[in-house]
Amino acid sequence: MRLEDMRLFAAVAAARSFTAAARSLGMPKQTVSRRIAELEDSLDVRLLHRTTRRLHLTDVGAAYAERCAEIVRHAEEANRAVTDVAAAPRGVLRVTADPELGESFLTGIVVDYAHQFPGVEIEVTLTRRRVRLIEEGFDIALRVGWIDDSALTATRLGPARVRYCASRSYLKQRGTPRTPAELADHDCLIVLADDVAMRWPFRGRKGPELVPVTGRLRFNSVAMAHAAALAGLGIAIFPEFLCVADLRARRLAAVLDDWRIDAGAVWLVHPAGRYLAASVRAFAELAVEAASHWPWEQP
Repeated sequence: MRLEDMRLFAAVAAARSFTAAARSLGMPKQTVSRRIAELEDSLDVRLLHRTTRRLHLTDVGAAYAERCAEIVRHAEEANRAVTDVAAAPRGVLRVTADPELGESFLTGIVVDYAHQFPGVEIEVTLTRRRVRLIEEGFDIALRVGWIDDSALTATRLGPARVRYCASRSYLKQRGTPRTPAELADHDCLIVLADDVAMRWPFRGRKGPELVPVTGRLRFNSVAMAHAAALAGLGIAIFPEFLCVADLRARRLAAVLDDWRIDAGAVWLVHPAGRYLAASVRAFAELAVEAASHWPWEQP
């Protein structure tokens, strides 16, 4: 079968109307109707039931329409890939990330990208919600944890661990906890999630355990908890990529390292099995390059 015939049938099947399909294709209705009839004759199957008001797909027609649409999409993506090789990135790029990861790691990439590719409009959404990339129309995301979605292609950028941190002045005054249970005697800097105090994860005998913590300072902002920790007001929990510079500079000290957990990795993800526009490829390349120099963990 010719690709153009498959394209015509996919359009008719989607519209359930010769008139609407012809309008979208910019062709005479009679031409579309004749070409579909010829397609049925060549296949020796009935693809459509025709009535005076509407077209109805046969079971064979419905299955064939789905395959036609997929083949046409792959052909169009292949054509774009060829024509886009030498083209400069353009259009709109939609990126999403976790707020802390976005503000600490993503900001510099976006700035560099905007300077290098002025033909691209960039929309960045920072949210703790797990965005559905395909359904919500996002091109690329940065995520923390584990990726188990076969609809996504993931590139590992770096490790993701948590660290429990306090200033040296706080630990000198209040002492250093040796076990998670001893946090009950300390001021913990609480970051609220959905108005519920978070419990802190620790490594237990049978896997991760969540330990309730309390403190007189409660925020819904990791940045504010970070500032409070630097000011000596308590013990906080941070992603390692957020506090590694403070640990190296001795502005913060790590505690309870024997109980810290592995939180997976930091990933760059985009929809799998789809043509990547030049704008997306360029952003991914910048992110991977930046990640190779980023201080993800404390030696």
